Amino acid sequence: MLRWLMFLAVLLYATIPIATADQYWVAWEGNDFPENEGWQRIVNGPQPAERTLADGIMTMDGLADRQIDDYYRMERPLDPEPGETFVMQWRLRVQQVVASPLYPFDPGLSLFSDEDWALAFHLGVDQVSLFHEDIRIPYVPEAFHTFDVRSADMRTYQLSIDGVHAHSGVFWEPTFRSSRIEWGDYARGAASRAEWDYFRFGVVPEPRSGTLLVALLVVACASTTRRIS
Repeated sequence: MLRWLMFLAVLLYATIPIATADQYWVAWEGNDFPENEGWQRIVNGPQPAERTLADGIMTMDGLADRQIDDYYRMERPLDPEPGETFVMQWRLRVQQVVASPLYPFDPGLSLFSDEDWALAFHLGVDQVSLFHEDIRIPYVPEAFHTFDVRSADMRTYQLSIDGVHAHSGVFWEPTFRSSRIEWGDYARGAASRAEWDYFRFGVVPEPRSGTLLVALLVVACASTTRRIS
């Protein structure tokens, strides 16, 4: 009987339906310049940033002028369906920023959801600014850091830095813009040198660990009842 219950538990876990129609994954891994992998390069100001690509790392050097604005854009539907989670990940090292001491940030990124809810992050040598929430989170200066943003509803989100939960936040609603993601040398009036390792985003299934836990609890209770009887 116990084996039969274990079989039913595994079957239940394996057959729980999950959304799959709109799942996608976009990953720039530093193998080529982003504009050669589906991104649109946008350059404003007097000149583009100086870029080099080596060993999977793209260095963007915009120290020549504070008005350099050189970043990448991709327009496409972003939002997850029920049972899915939107994920955005990046890794970089900010080596130098020349800016006002009141706001020492230059590299950055933003996203605009299908229903015009937005997030914006500006990055400095030793901290990240959650621009729309007026919050700053420090990190070790001049080192590579990984960032992970997750949202199931595109209204609230979880931010992890270097694998550690750093903030639970909310989206803000700007004037309407098309659904898109942008990242790179992002701020005008500041200059920087930064190294980008990767930038990824997409929609993935929500974990089904809760369902498996319930199934295993059923088996455990049945086992306990059998021993008592």
